[in-house]
Amino acid sequence: MKPSPAHLRMLCMMTTITLNGTVPLLITIAIPFIHVYADPIEVPNAGFEERENFDPFSESTDKYPQWGKEFWRHFEISANGGPLRIWNPGVPGADETGQGALDVAFDGNAPEGKYVMLVRSRENDPSRKFEAVAQILTETFDSTKAYTLTAQVGRLPEADQGGSSNYTPDWFGYKVQLVAGGTNINGATFAGQVSEGTVLAEDDNSLEIPKNEFVTSTVVYNPNPADSVHDGQPLQIRLCALETPVNPEDDSLVGWVAFDNVQLQTGSFPGSPQTFQISKIEYSPENNSVSLTWDSREGRNYSISYSTDLLDWSADLDDSIPADAGESTTRIFLIGDLASPDGKIFFRVERLTN
Repeated sequence: MKPSPAHLRMLCMMTTITLNGTVPLLITIAIPFIHVYADPIEVPNAGFEERENFDPFSESTDKYPQWGKEFWRHFEISANGGPLRIWNPGVPGADETGQGALDVAFDGNAPEGKYVMLVRSRENDPSRKFEAVAQILTETFDSTKAYTLTAQVGRLPEADQGGSSNYTPDWFGYKVQLVAGGTNINGATFAGQVSEGTVLAEDDNSLEIPKNEFVTSTVVYNPNPADSVHDGQPLQIRLCALETPVNPEDDSLVGWVAFDNVQLQTGSFPGSPQTFQISKIEYSPENNSVSLTWDSREGRNYSISYSTDLLDWSADLDDSIPADAGESTTRIFLIGDLASPDGKIFFRVERLTN
């Protein structure tokens, strides 16, 4: 993804070094930081508060979302029901409807309003590896814009942490995805679904979510001319619960993820939390190499790209780097004559989707 100065500025960490005794070399770590333009994009029922309360769905009972009234739909599931629930975690449930009750969690509080969306993973399409709630927006995609998508992600507590024996709080992780395109498929009251679409940017389980807590997930899309083939397609939001990686055919291994307070805007906003960044840089004039250290998580893979103008990031130093054990990774790169004629070079780290 290539940042555009029309929509994204950079906060840079710089160090100036004399290269070969003559040309000053400006080595810079580029960190996305602040937007030029930021406009909110409407996400209907973003906090899941438009929950239809009607008999027999009492306030204490979690319920399936109605696509015709509550906007959110299953992702590629045609069942009249399925793995989604709109739930008030502050009201004890009573299993009177045959639909299932979740009882209380999160100390009885939703991050926003009273309700949250609960997504339950279960084996349905092994090739997809997740279940999701999705919504196609009226806003269309523009590859010349930056987008920032945020959502609160919650992990259910154990019974001895304020949870309930009415559910099994297994956790296999989450995804938050910004997508271009897709198709709405209508059905029975609880059977509306979304199919297809191209993932533009995602948070693939990068955060550690403590039990009985919500954490903000942030997904940033930077302008990329290569995505112009999707211009004009509607934007889609997906909130996903990952399937078990151990035995996905076992329907009894169910993961639960709660979501709330979904927000989307154009632009990257000040203070966007960085899940990782380059934390240390060292230059060796003896062999004209640079050592880069960045925050990482074992089991992840990363790429390091460089630029001489903060515009073109198409050149990679390494496009697949497995993380070291521990909380950081260090690699050494020979930079030769990669710097610009006036001695500037910029580095950026990106986490790859495994």
